[in-house]
Amino acid sequence: MGTNTAGVTGDLSERVTDLRDAASRQLDGALGSAEDAVSGAAEKGRDLLQSLDRTVREQPLLSLAAVAAVALAVGALWKMDNRR
Repeated sequence: MGTNTAGVTGDLSERVTDLRDAASRQLDGALGSAEDAVSGAAEKGRDLLQSLDRTVREQPLLSLAAVAAVALAVGALWKMDNRR
């Protein structure tokens, strides 16, 4: 009877080890994907900032007009929300 228990315990231990290894591989894959996504987002953010900087330097009046339009839109939305 003791031999059978040892066999079952060994099988369970092996199964737990396999599950742990599979979970570890999945976690590593998910972390790698998350790192790639963060790196890509950071690169796109830098590109956007460079483009915005170039636009502001080349067309400052148009940039001010765009900022004013956005500010007016946000102000109007805020005022509408305060009325409720």
